[in-house]
Amino acid sequence: MVDTASLRPYREIAYGPLDPKVSLEPDFFTDFVPERREEIVGREAAFYRELTAPFSVDDRIEKSWLSFEAPDGADIRVRMYRPRKADGRSHTPLMFFHGGGWKTCSVQTHDFVPSYLCANAGVTCFSVEYRLAPEHKFPVGLEDCYAACAWVSSHAVDFGVDSSKMVVCGDSSGGNFAAVVALLARDRRDLMLAGQLLIYPVTDMEDLVPGKRSPAVYGPMRGLEPGPCPLSREYLSDPEREIYDWRYAPLLADDVSGLPPALFVLAECDSLVDDGLFYARRLSDAGVSVEVRVYEGMPHAFVLRTYPETFAALDAMVGWLEALSSDEAVMRGSVG
Repeated sequence: MVDTASLRPYREIAYGPLDPKVSLEPDFFTDFVPERREEIVGREAAFYRELTAPFSVDDRIEKSWLSFEAPDGADIRVRMYRPRKADGRSHTPLMFFHGGGWKTCSVQTHDFVPSYLCANAGVTCFSVEYRLAPEHKFPVGLEDCYAACAWVSSHAVDFGVDSSKMVVCGDSSGGNFAAVVALLARDRRDLMLAGQLLIYPVTDMEDLVPGKRSPAVYGPMRGLEPGPCPLSREYLSDPEREIYDWRYAPLLADDVSGLPPALFVLAECDSLVDDGLFYARRLSDAGVSVEVRVYEGMPHAFVLRTYPETFAALDAMVGWLEALSSDEAVMRGSVG
């Protein structure tokens, strides 16, 4: 097992105050209960749809629903986003996994992010409606995401994409899925990935790495209760044991070498910012090409809003994807 006491962040940050323009309302997460998922997620999707409507790129893309059969026979829905203007080339397939603490949100709540990336980076996005906890425990949702990648790869010609350029992307718990799918792809050797785009990813929800400062500064995402956190108890079948599983906490993985280039998009005022910074350091130390961007004064989930920093982050993702999609190697190191 990795020596957690020796781990350090990719770089130091100020852990400054929240930007005054930021609103943390409405909060669709704190009082979420699975029995009201359809209602709560529906309201959240409507809120973000109205918020982002002035910035819509829907006139430049085409969206369609697809589905495939998971290895256990379940029907998994996927929303495909492709540029409306055909250019005759095979596009980069971007696999997007929405966040939501493994238990909430949907393709619809996060619709603007893959829409924007498709319209501006010219990638074909596939947003996965994976199965959620607590009805479907670890690692069901994770394996749904992996199976979606394999399915898209096997149908690359039909979708007009280049499977050798596949990128995994996700925010928060979806960023956790993206990071772990990259590790699984390396180990299983049946999926080729060109990059991983990790948006404030969960890499150590239980704060098992003692050097992290952000949980103390901004309040631990896991809460203050002793033992496995409430999210773990909903997501994991055996929390006492599985909190140490690298498929839940990739920061604890023994080996993170041999992974594709990674872009980290992090929020400074986020209890998870150190999850990203520490994982970025581990990847960099293992020889993985890493780029890290930390947005000052921004909270968790800011990429779903419409702040200037939101669009700066989205445009940084676009630039990184364009470079990755070209024949130039992405070996640019870190930026602020």
